[in-house]
Amino acid sequence: MTAAPKQLFAGVKILAVARVVAAPFAAMQLAMNGADVITIENPEDGDSQRHSEVRDEFLKPLMSRAFLTLNANKRSLTLALNTPEGQAIFKKLVKDADVVMENLRTGTMARYGLGYEELKKVNPRIIFCSVTGFGQTGPKAKDPGIDDAIQAVSGLMSMTGTPETGPLKTGSTIVDYSTGYATAFAIAGALFHRAQTGEGQAIDMSMMEVAMTLMSGEVIRAVTNAEQPPLSGNASSRSRYVSNSFRCKEGFVMVAARSANLRGRFFKSIDREDIPKDPRFNTDKLARQNINELNAEIQKTLLTRTAREWDEKFARDGVPGLQILSLLEAIEHPQVVARNFIKRFDADPTAGIPAYGMPGAAYRLSETPPAITKRAPMLGEHTEQLLSELGLSKEEIAALRVKKIV
Repeated sequence: MTAAPKQLFAGVKILAVARVVAAPFAAMQLAMNGADVITIENPEDGDSQRHSEVRDEFLKPLMSRAFLTLNANKRSLTLALNTPEGQAIFKKLVKDADVVMENLRTGTMARYGLGYEELKKVNPRIIFCSVTGFGQTGPKAKDPGIDDAIQAVSGLMSMTGTPETGPLKTGSTIVDYSTGYATAFAIAGALFHRAQTGEGQAIDMSMMEVAMTLMSGEVIRAVTNAEQPPLSGNASSRSRYVSNSFRCKEGFVMVAARSANLRGRFFKSIDREDIPKDPRFNTDKLARQNINELNAEIQKTLLTRTAREWDEKFARDGVPGLQILSLLEAIEHPQVVARNFIKRFDADPTAGIPAYGMPGAAYRLSETPPAITKRAPMLGEHTEQLLSELGLSKEEIAALRVKKIV
């Protein structure tokens, strides 16, 4: 029998006081790569994401679709961290843990006696990662950080939309997910540093700062030239003037022919090599000045075929232009199917969870592959197991349940 491949974070133990999206998503990236992630939940109702838009079939086990997606491969321990008994148990867990992740409001863990300064006395090698809206310092350090609000205050919304619509947020909670990736990277880096030096450390993650790194080029423009990027809808900018979405006979395509070389391929592909010779568009300056007329000429031609037909032709001709798909279409795209990107779980009648599917890892490692092997845990599913590992007896665990400590 072939041994299972070793994973990047096999043997790493992570205590995740992590709710909603950003921190749980970060923890799951590590769990997919072998880390033993223990999600610490309030005994009363657990992670609030369990209750988020719960469909009827997921209601009884308190497993919202979002929670299922963000908490695969983890173990769940219910523990009242706002009680002395809960805090004592948490410190016992920290003794042989590698990482503590938390995304409570700034200062909350310290108020519980569970901040970095206290926990490093228990375990000097501990890596303590805090994920908040604005970071641990500054005038907004204690303000709540919700994705929509962070998109607003970071300037991200000021670049999204059109002059007619005004600022718009993205359809997904993109700052949450991006913060999750950045957090996982920071923890991986801290683990690497500790492997070399033996030193633990604190990590301070700011969703606002992550959002601003997602538009680094525009931030440089604002800082250096005091320029505000315009609301340009699906167009990149007037300087990249064949980069927009266009209606087709059926559906839409997004064309990103930003360079002169790509524009040449594009005009040849749509059989409109007359366009760049037109006196209105025959220099970059004129093309930008007459962008609406240029787009109208392109639009006229793209209306002669369906989006799928153009997508296929552009692929043959080496043009960066793709059909705009609905999410329902995207998850069935041949590329997604060929790479087995969607991880599907069969129904679990004992837990009352129907069949579902979720995204897998967005990266492939040849020697230490990430994998989703277990569904997200029921609330407190592993409480008895984890407390037993700490040496507590069944009677002691039962007493803690009576007192609602676990």
